[in-house]
Amino acid sequence: MADLATHIGTVPMTVLASTSAINRGYRVTLASDGTVSASAIGVRGDFVTTGDIAASGYGAATPLNGAQKVDAFASEAVSVGDAAYSAASGAFSKTSTNAVLVGKWVQAAAANTLGVVLLETVA
Repeated sequence: MADLATHIGTVPMTVLASTSAINRGYRVTLASDGTVSASAIGVRGDFVTTGDIAASGYGAATPLNGAQKVDAFASEAVSVGDAAYSAASGAFSKTSTNAVLVGKWVQAAAANTLGVVLLETVA
């Protein structure tokens, strides 16, 4: 229940992974064939996975366009209040080089662990 209280207001959707498995907390981009895969560093992405998704399997993901909190896989150590940027392979970081702004870290995380990001809405 604590996890639900942290992410109140999120609206998960069902997505289909491409031929690669995707873990919880990663940014994914929707392809023309209807599948999702990990987003590149310079790509904001379309969704954030809310659970692990097997290769070619269905799973839940939250749309990236909306002011809501999501679990986010940190590629480096981050602190509360750091800007959240895209990182390689669908991860999140605090480094802006070659990246796009995604939101703000509202829960600190060590490198290669899950934290929480408040998403920035996109006009």
